[in-house]
Amino acid sequence: MRLFVALHFSPEIKTVLLTAIDDLRRQSTGNFTHPENLHLTLAFIGESDRVSEAKAALSAGTAAPFELTVGGAGKFGELWWAGIDNNPALSALAASVRNELTKRNIDCDPKPFKAHITLAREVLSKEIKLTIPPTIMTVNRISLMRSDRINGKLTYTEVFVKAL
Repeated sequence: MRLFVALHFSPEIKTVLLTAIDDLRRQSTGNFTHPENLHLTLAFIGESDRVSEAKAALSAGTAAPFELTVGGAGKFGELWWAGIDNNPALSALAASVRNELTKRNIDCDPKPFKAHITLAREVLSKEIKLTIPPTIMTVNRISLMRSDRINGKLTYTEVFVKAL
């Protein structure tokens, strides 16, 4: 199964992100993130059957709740994203999660952590204007997620939660 570690969003941030996706949809065509799939990836594990070890890795990490600010937008090629304000606590959490996975010989994507929220892929349009107002939430949990394609739709299922 495909696994990753993620943060989920408060209702207020989800509303802001869904408004941004609607704005993108009005201005372009593309593959837009389903509301239930909005998340921030801390570590992408990929194909693995080591769920118990991944749960142990998340359980071993320690972090306190912290505030996170979502705001701004940008793109990587044809992928549009919502931004996250520079946040040392978030970066430390991602590093801790990756470190705990590595201690258990669970490989995760080695690319440097770059906090962003994918809003849409394969976006085609000449010019898009997208504004995402700064919105704050408290991060107080992380989740081990499973990714499956069910009837052609990407579906994420929470398999474990670690409270901060």
